[in-house]
Formats: sequence, structure tokens, C-alpha cells
Amino acid sequence: MKSFRMILSIAVLGVLITNNSLQADEVWLKNGSRIKGVVVTTEEGKLIFKTTFAGDMAITWAEITNLSTDAPIKVLFIDGTTAQGVVFSGEAGKISMKSEQIETPMTFNLAQVKGVNPPPAVTFKGRVNIGVNITQGNTDSKTYYGDAKIIAKSEVNRFTLGGRYNYAEDDDHKTEDNQTGYIQYDHFLTDKWYFLANAAGTKDDFKDLNLRSSAGLGMGYQFIETKKTNLSLELGPSYVNNDYIVADDDSYAAGRWAVNFDHFLYKNFIQFFHDHVGLISLSDTSDLFVQSQTGFRFTVYQGLNATAQLNFDWDNAPSPGIDNTDEAYLFTLGYQF
Repeated sequence: MKSFRMILSIAVLGVLITNNSLQADEVWLKNGSRIKGVVVTTEEGKLIFKTTFAGDMAITWAEITNLSTDAPIKVLFIDGTTAQGVVFSGEAGKISMKSEQIETPMTFNLAQVKGVNPPPAVTFKGRVNIGVNITQGNTDSKTYYGDAKIIAKSEVNRFTLGGRYNYAEDDDHKTEDNQTGYIQYDHFLTDKWYFLANAAGTKDDFKDLNLRSSAGLGMGYQFIETKKTNLSLELGPSYVNNDYIVADDDSYAAGRWAVNFDHFLYKNFIQFFHDHVGLISLSDTSDLFVQSQTGFRFTVYQGLNATAQLNFDWDNAPSPGIDNTDEAYLFTLGYQF
């Protein structure tokens, strides 16, 4: 009995210690509230604060009057400098920091802080999706699809590289074969506005396209960029060159627009996405091309996901005898990081 009581006491003590470690940091708000939890990072002017009762809370930084931490955190100041150490509360609107590098604690205004625990100098995110459908017997058919995208981002620069591939055959006769690749560089002039340079290419035997290539410059505006939601709009001039298999080749100056949007509808389980790019000739507005991908991603386990999507391509001025619309309904499995 004594042994059971001892084990129970140790277990309770362990729970108390764990619970206390999960709520070691504290935030004071202008309305007088004090919240215990753990400082995670800052996003879009908000402190992400992990609590045991409400999960991750997004607290507007301007509403915070004081802050204390049990473990060292990294603070990024408006002037670009950083400091790391344990933070303890001071006067309203001010906090102090103890650091191994500095003998005397430093005190600073919360208004001087640009971010807390900022992400690494360069962050990477991306995805890979694959779909395969093979039937044998009375009907012999094969369908292969894959798409990939990777984004590398620093504080002011962002690189995007991606592409997609479609192939299908029926009774050993090829019925679909197309590839699209693209690359883009973004340089952020402010937190929202960025200058961009991009290039893309599409090859499609069944659209008489040996290669449609485009390259251009432009401006973009990042409305939202968080783990939950991303939304950007881009506009700018571009140059298009069409290398046809049968039809006469052509090239022209064009206007380009693009919309990139994704949003988690239910926590991190269901994500809606829509990527849209359009090109319109500046000399003949009837020469218009649109390419989009729209659908839902369902998290299976951690980064593994299943995707149901529609790929929609529309060419208002295709080669003679070619339909102007292509639609592909896809179900794929993939990994997102």
C-alpha cells in the first residue's frame, strides 16, 4: 500500500511539473488579463502563445503590456538587431532581458520589438503529389500524373520552382502527354509588396504545342502569409513564344496576372487551394490563355495528404482543330512540408 501511495505521489508530482513547464511563460494584456503558457513565435504582428486550455493563441502584439519567460527566447528588433535571453517583466510597456553575453540586464520597449523567435534565415516548404490509374483486361489503360512545388524564402527574397506532368494511354495508344514547368523570384520591397521575375514553359502534343514559353516581370502583393492562410495577387508584362508542331509559330507581348490562395478550413486537416495564371496578348486581346489548379487537400498523417483537384486549362485561340478547353479531375497522394 505504501509503495502504491509513493508511485501515485510521484505520478501526481510529475503531472504538476509537466503542467507547470507547459505554462512557464506569462503575458500581461492591456485589459488586465494575465495568461500563462509558452511563447512560440510572432506572425503578422501577433504573438503565438501556446496554452493548455486553448491551444495556440494569436495575441495582438500592441495589446501586450508585459512579458516574462522561463527559458531564453530570441528577440528581433525593428532596426534588424537581435538579442537572446530570458525575459522578465518590468514597467508597463517595457521588458528586461538576462543574457549570458551581457552582464547587466538590458531593458527595452515592447514597441521596439519586430518579432519573437523569428524563423530561420531561409525557410523551405513544398509538396509532391502522385496519381496512378492502371486497368487491364477488357480495357487496357494507363494514367500517370505528378506535380511538385518548392518554395525557399528569406526575409526579403523568395524562390519558387514547380511543375506538373500528365500522361495517359488507352490500348497502347497515347491519349495525353503534357508537361508544365515554372520558376519565379520575388524580392520583397515591404512586408506586402514584392517585385517579381518569372519564366514558364508548357509542352503538349495534343494541343499542337512543341513548347509555349513565357518570361516576364511584375509586381505582387502578399495579402496574407500565415500557416493557416496564404493569398497573393500578381500583375505585370510578359513575353510569350509559341512553338507549334504543325501551325505557324508566333510570339507576342502579353499581360500576366496570377492569384495564389490556400486556406485550412478545419484546423490542419482540410485545405482548400486555388492557383491561377493568365496571359493575354497586348496586340490581340482575343489571344488569351488561362491555367488553374483548384481543389482540397486532406491530411492523412502529419505531412502525408490526399488531394482531390481540378486542373483547368483554357486557350481562347488554339491551333486549328484543337479544343480550347482541357479539364482533368484528379485524386492523388502526396507529401507536404
